[in-house]
Amino acid sequence: MINDTVKDIIAPCLWGAAVNLLDLEADKFLIIERVLEHGGDRQIEFVLANFKHEDIICVVQQSSYLSPRTVNYWCLFFNLKREDTRCFQKQYQHLWPPC
Repeated sequence: MINDTVKDIIAPCLWGAAVNLLDLEADKFLIIERVLEHGGDRQIEFVLANFKHEDIICVVQQSSYLSPRTVNYWCLFFNLKREDTRCFQKQYQHLWPPC
């Protein structure tokens, strides 16, 4: 279970999820993924302080939810090759949002 302080930090990024039922360890992929895509400074600071860089890198490389812009930013941040990410391995048409 997540305490109220953590819930207040991450809840804006996890609409549609039962935040009260989330577990930081068991649901770390979802939490990291949504915060990287939708979080502000406070949420990003939380993720960087509470999750291992290896876990964040795993999300950047494996997520099919993250936008190319988000993946590109975190590749630069962690010095990763974009080609090693799921986002940039498959070429598929993004119908929305338009670039």
